[in-house]
Amino acid sequence: MMKSVFIAGSRKFYDEIEALMKRLNDSSITAQTSGKWSSDQEDNLENQNDALLIAFERIDKSDVTYVFCKDGYVGKTVAMEIAYAYSKGKEVISSNEIEELSAQALVSKVLSPEELEKYCKII
Repeated sequence: MMKSVFIAGSRKFYDEIEALMKRLNDSSITAQTSGKWSSDQEDNLENQNDALLIAFERIDKSDVTYVFCKDGYVGKTVAMEIAYAYSKGKEVISSNEIEELSAQALVSKVLSPEELEKYCKII
């Protein structure tokens, strides 16, 4: 059985994360993010709370949390998603070494998107 993936990452990388999610889904790997985001959307406490709760629910349903962290960057929300996934016993994998040491400490391995795709297909 293939592993399912929750992809966490900064909104800075939204387009790349969406493309990765599509690529994994096209390869029959179930992949999700916390949902759509628009630069027109104004941040507020309610929509941030909703997005985080959606992320937690999707992390619960996934085998792997994949942290897309180009140049090692993760924001505060992604750091929370990493901690949540780790606390739930989920495997946490990142695309690059995370610059934030407390988040980096929770990552089991670093895999490129291509390596992740192969890893998730291992039965």
